Amino acid sequence: MSEQLLHQILQKLDQIETDVQTMNSDMQTMKKDVVSLKETQELMQTQLGETNAIVRAIRDRQDETDAKLDALSMDVHKLHGELSSLKEGQERHEKILEKLSIRSLEHEADIREIKLAK
Repeated sequence: MSEQLLHQILQKLDQIETDVQTMNSDMQTMKKDVVSLKETQELMQTQLGETNAIVRAIRDRQDETDAKLDALSMDVHKLHGELSSLKEGQERHEKILEKLSIRSLEHEADIREIKLAK
């Protein structure tokens, strides 16, 4: 019976040894996976940093574009005001010119009458 017990113990030890080897192999695989995950994470962090830099550059350019657009908008409003002022001035000049034309015609008529009266 003692040989049989010893044989069972040896079988159990062999099984335990096989299990330990399997666990060691699994641990080596897991370590490789962890290293691979760390490399992937580092790459992703690098890419994220680059993406953030690009986004900041785009945001800065957008701010510049917004400032230029605001300046252009102010210029357009100023030009619109100046154009309105010019139109009003032109209308005034046209009215004055019309009045002067009428007066000129009246003067010419008066001059003709004076010449005819002589």
